[in-house]
Amino acid sequence: MLDTNLNHFKSVFAYQFLVAPADQNYFLARFTKIYGMHTEFWWQSLQAVEKTLKAGLILNGKSVKGISHDVETLWDEHLRIFGDHAVNSLSKPEKLNHKFWHDFPLKHLISRINQMGQPDARYGLVSYSNSEDDLPKLDQLFYELRRRTIGLDWIVGEDWEDENLREFYGQPYSEVLKQRPSYQIRKIKIPEGKFATIGTNLEDIHHSWNLAFLRADEDIEKPAPPTVAPVLAGFGNSFLYLLFEELNKRTIDQPVREKVCWLLKNIKVGKQAEEEIKGLIYGRR
Repeated sequence: MLDTNLNHFKSVFAYQFLVAPADQNYFLARFTKIYGMHTEFWWQSLQAVEKTLKAGLILNGKSVKGISHDVETLWDEHLRIFGDHAVNSLSKPEKLNHKFWHDFPLKHLISRINQMGQPDARYGLVSYSNSEDDLPKLDQLFYELRRRTIGLDWIVGEDWEDENLREFYGQPYSEVLKQRPSYQIRKIKIPEGKFATIGTNLEDIHHSWNLAFLRADEDIEKPAPPTVAPVLAGFGNSFLYLLFEELNKRTIDQPVREKVCWLLKNIKVGKQAEEEIKGLIYGRR
């Protein structure tokens, strides 16, 4: 990962630390909205919007280390940094009935997400309210913010190959955003599976293979999928851990130091981890 050029390094870490988790938050936001878990919908929405805003900002020269869950502040920075390419409004989808859409400024939605998605809402300390257009507006907002998780002035084809954008080679990614309004720069990995595995009702998620809250013997007698009962226990290393491993195995030269310094400047990794990384790139080589 450290042998790539600087922009490629930025893109990989922005995806791993921010965009990929945002994709999961967005999926869970839709899931919880559909099944009526309203406070969780707002929390997951906040997380999805926060992470995509942060990814776009750090890839365009704005550190977000000092900004936590405040998406209103992040959105103001987004408007400033992205200028004419910012997401500054939403429009009713052509196939959506007009009664399910209210023409409020986008700032209104950002404010609601910021207020009702805060951690206090999960403890019942903050009230929530729903509107008919919450989900289609979240869909459109996330879609557009995700398209902008790239450096606007990065040159297509220069930092890595992209067969789908050959016609834009030599042009900045801002041209892709402008000329291909439905193009996602990054592929999204959508979770797969069938609800039939657990049963036919949402409450089956709670009871299936649950020996602590046993409802009926049938819940624990049916075959469990590999995700619940794997033959071999799985594990996954974080990209931060992999970075530690690679830094420990190599000589730290200036290009490597530049990449790691960018990471520490733009993304909060935890004080202890930051001190360890700084020790590797400054004090032990």
